[in-house]
Amino acid sequence: MTDAPRGERAGRGRGPRDDGAGARDRSRAWRPLAGAALLERIRVTGRPRPATDPAFTADLRALLESGLADLSADAGSADGGRLVVTKDRLTRALSCPVHRTVDRFGARDFTLPLACGALVDVLFRQIVTVGTVGDPMVDGLDGLGMDEHQAPLVAWIAGLAPAEFAELRAEVDRQAHGLAERWPVLDASWLPRTQESLRALLAGGRVELTARVDLAVGRRAEGEASVAIVEVKSGARRPEHRDDLRFYALVEALRSPAPPFAVASYYSRTGELDVEPVTHELLAEASRRCLAGALVLASVTSDPDDGAWCSACATMPRRAVGPVGASDGAHGAEDLPVVVFPHGRAA
Repeated sequence: MTDAPRGERAGRGRGPRDDGAGARDRSRAWRPLAGAALLERIRVTGRPRPATDPAFTADLRALLESGLADLSADAGSADGGRLVVTKDRLTRALSCPVHRTVDRFGARDFTLPLACGALVDVLFRQIVTVGTVGDPMVDGLDGLGMDEHQAPLVAWIAGLAPAEFAELRAEVDRQAHGLAERWPVLDASWLPRTQESLRALLAGGRVELTARVDLAVGRRAEGEASVAIVEVKSGARRPEHRDDLRFYALVEALRSPAPPFAVASYYSRTGELDVEPVTHELLAEASRRCLAGALVLASVTSDPDDGAWCSACATMPRRAVGPVGASDGAHGAEDLPVVVFPHGRAA
């Protein structure tokens, strides 16, 4: 079960003619979780934490290893000798035929949303570890400048037209102030790690599952899962965000004695927190999706899913859909369009 985004909610009002009752209810409307309540929501999922289960982890690894057994020796040659599987490459490889790309690492196309996300990631790390932000844009650019891989993005931001730079600054400022208001400095007992790298090798080292998470908390598992993973998103919610988190959970399960007990997306634009408890079923589905994507990336399977649609599709079919057995008899069940979502993912 995936929990809905959480915040603080009040009971429903009686309507606009309640002599002020509606206004009072509006003052008690949904607000994002903050402080101790936000951390508690991550810590307590309402489900038992997974126990360490070496046999189940071995089964996950065996499923992946058996599916990857037929990889050719040069399957990862374009990645430097090893096929590297990341969350973004999986999403693009498993998209519909129109949006599917079996890409290799290289130059990125920079956009304002991408720049905003990179800056917000830097500021989030600063807030949960230091607790303060000065000028969000200055601090964000300083943080990006410390990573040589971000040099092209920093240069792109510096070259923005004044109006675009002002637009980016305004959104970064807004989201940074929201983060500072809601996220406390994490106590050392949480063992917070920002930008932690996760890595698991498969197929004799020929395949590498790799991820970098915005925030991991909790000590290494002993008897039961004790780690939670949080990913910060500066844009709108998208279906693939949960797939991304499940991929993180899979990689952590393969490299550690136990999987994380929870994975969560935090939407800095709205303050929504979407928490999902990690279960055996979640990990099994994540492993099947990972295997399907890895085979596409290795060009072992690349047949398109005819008629498939994915979350990247901007529009859905425009053909009118009528109820089965409509009174005019114009449509039968066989005439209704069926939209197939590849790999069980809805747009």
